[in-house]
Amino acid sequence: MEDELEPLKVAAERFGVTYERLRRAAYDGRLTVARKGYERMVHPSEVQRFLHDGGRRPQPASIGFAATEEGEGTKMARTICITAPKGGVGKSTTALNLGAALAECGQRVLLVDLDPQGSLTRITGHEPEALERTIYTAFKHFLAYYEPTELPILRSPAGVDIVPSNSVFTAAEDELLTAVRREAVLQQLLEPYKQRYDTILIDTAPSLGVLVQNALVASQAVIIPLEAEYLATPSIPLILKKIQVTRRTGLNERLAIAGILITMTDDRTIMSRETVAYIRQTFGEHVPIFETMIKRLVQFPNSQAAHQSILQYEPQGEGSRAYRALAEEVLHAV
Repeated sequence: MEDELEPLKVAAERFGVTYERLRRAAYDGRLTVARKGYERMVHPSEVQRFLHDGGRRPQPASIGFAATEEGEGTKMARTICITAPKGGVGKSTTALNLGAALAECGQRVLLVDLDPQGSLTRITGHEPEALERTIYTAFKHFLAYYEPTELPILRSPAGVDIVPSNSVFTAAEDELLTAVRREAVLQQLLEPYKQRYDTILIDTAPSLGVLVQNALVASQAVIIPLEAEYLATPSIPLILKKIQVTRRTGLNERLAIAGILITMTDDRTIMSRETVAYIRQTFGEHVPIFETMIKRLVQFPNSQAAHQSILQYEPQGEGSRAYRALAEEVLHAV
């Protein structure tokens, strides 16, 4: 096989993979590419290496968006932060339903509710304010003794586990201000659980504060939900800058962007269709964007009221198919 540099799109066709997969791997540093003007170029041998190694970074680097490995036969969980500095974009909905779809694929999934509103806790069937032990009690123990403690893990009908939250967690923002390595508390708390689960999904508050910073430091990758509404798009540069600062300051140099997830689309309206096109055109050359989009469906609030994932509530419905497709993208993004 000739090994001269060729455009990324040509390489994708040569090896029968999607251009989006190679572009995302190049962005994450898992595929070594060169620039020729504005075009990404790659050696065919590098694509062959990438596919042979299961999408991992070239040696000696060890971790991108893929699950980490520590020691022979020990597979560590992928930790994925679902975050955006705007409310109402579907972070909790995505955490629950993506988690349920991954569990349906045989994954052991842990959800972490890092939002004091406790929305994810509530839609998984638990009353936040009735809980004595939450993520806050684990944070408080760590800040007192600087050692991890057992997380309060609850089961949910969706087939995933959850670390719950409630409104008391708002106190953590102030208590973390004087803490040593305050950005890494969640990372320390999750470390003992990375061999018990395949995927850990962290749901955050719509902010850019220290709790969100904890989620970014603890994660290998970020999913950014974005509502298909023009007024929601200014939130994207804010979170991208936060991720960039997290990398450059050494808090988490290997933090990858799994992709922007376009949510609450409505194909019936011109505004929604134009906004989707604008999002893909404006951000698509800079960060990965999932092919899967999540429509605005009444079934989502209905399923949440029933404390069920969309896969339980309407197994063959449009929402279930979308989150199964998203799970496949997540699983094959390595």
